[in-house]
Amino acid sequence: MNIETRVFLRKRFKAYYWKAKVTSPAEVHKREFGVGTLEDKIKVRHKSFASDRDLTNFLKREAPSYISYSTAYYEFPENQPMESKNWLGADLVFDLDAPIKYLDSEILNRVKTETINLKGFLLDDFGISESDIAINFSGSKGYHLHVSSDEVLPLSGEARRQIVDYVTGSGLDLNFYMREVQADGVTSSRTGEYINPASTVKGPTGADEGWGKRIYDTVHEYLEGSTLKDFLRLDGVGPKRAENLLRDRKANLKALEAGSWEGVSDLSPKLLQKIVDEKAVALTGDTDKMVTIDTARLIRLPDTIHGGSGLLAKRVGNIEEFDPLVDAVVFGKDEVKITSTKDIPKFDLMNEKCGPYKLDESMSLPEYAAVYLMLKDAVEKA
Repeated sequence: MNIETRVFLRKRFKAYYWKAKVTSPAEVHKREFGVGTLEDKIKVRHKSFASDRDLTNFLKREAPSYISYSTAYYEFPENQPMESKNWLGADLVFDLDAPIKYLDSEILNRVKTETINLKGFLLDDFGISESDIAINFSGSKGYHLHVSSDEVLPLSGEARRQIVDYVTGSGLDLNFYMREVQADGVTSSRTGEYINPASTVKGPTGADEGWGKRIYDTVHEYLEGSTLKDFLRLDGVGPKRAENLLRDRKANLKALEAGSWEGVSDLSPKLLQKIVDEKAVALTGDTDKMVTIDTARLIRLPDTIHGGSGLLAKRVGNIEEFDPLVDAVVFGKDEVKITSTKDIPKFDLMNEKCGPYKLDESMSLPEYAAVYLMLKDAVEKA
């Protein structure tokens, strides 16, 4: 990145922070902060701010490329080494993202669905109050979900790992939710002999809670709403099985609602596992899991600019209606002259398809797109 491009970005970041009102995290004086450059997301850490005003003044003065804060609360957040900070507790934070080389609305929508799914786990299965949950767009590839309550503050890393295992379905044994029961016997009217019928398999119903209800709801929704193409789209389902599932839909749903899972035709244990894996589990990669487990993690400060995209790490009110590629855009539409330093594929921004652009192509783009490509090190200011 040349000097002219760096100076331009510095001015634009500074203009944002001079006018913006960035809300400090709760108990800001107990948080550790990390500050980054265009090259390093966290260049300096162990910083602290005594008040909202101190943080605001720092942002106006320094206009950092990245700034993050600790999920943890400390008595002495600026101390080193970590042991001397005196850990007081930590919020429970989840990081959900997906590999994205260039902004892609379809991929971001999938991450949004997983975030909504995760919120459902926390509300329904853990009984966490909605008022204790906050969702932020990360500024780049996904969402951060924060839980702030007295109940989660003291949780150890191992306790947080168990929560991650639960919401991701790690080690989930479907057989645990299936039980073999003996049907009621009858006495033959002809011989007077008592007939002991074969056992049957009972499974979750809509009256269950936790993963049992989640498994039931997922399979019921899948059987009730899927088309032939939907069935075929699931790995391991061929044309014959898909046709049988479609043909036997009503009978399967009736058996399922009665808890008689053995009566659901063509729903093998392998197929059931695939349905749950693809439809119900909040997916997070190993790196993302560590964000939740780590009780000293630094996470992006909401309403600050992400130095890799130029988008805001924005607080989200209604996630169903939130569009990060519109609602998190910081910069305006004034045209900026740039020259590409590499081939650039199509990407999504502001409800438009931008690109593709060829190496050494000169162009004028709206500032929001130009800043994004500068931060991707894909263009220089002309």
